[in-house]
This record gives sequence, structure tokens and C-alpha cells, in this order.
Amino acid sequence: MKTYVSEKHLRMVGKAWEIKAALRSWSNKELTLQAYLTKRTNATRR
Repeated sequence: MKTYVSEKHLRMVGKAWEIKAALRSWSNKELTLQAYLTKRTNATRR
């Protein structure tokens, strides 16, 4: 599975079961999608 992240977008490419499993594991964390994208883009800008 591949994950592409930009400042305002998240694209996941893969089989349906892979994406569902990844989303399920991410949902266990108390981190919103917006917070994740902000954290991720700030880390890549350094």
C-alpha cells in the first residue's frame, strides 16, 4: 500500500483491505486527520 500526503490531502493506494486496516489502526489514536496532515507537512518542511 502507498500513502501520499500533501498539505491538505491524503491519498491511499492499495487493496481495499489494506486501506481499511490502516484506517482502523489510525482511528485508535486520538489524532484527527487535519492534525496528522499538519504534523506531517511541518516535519517535511524542515
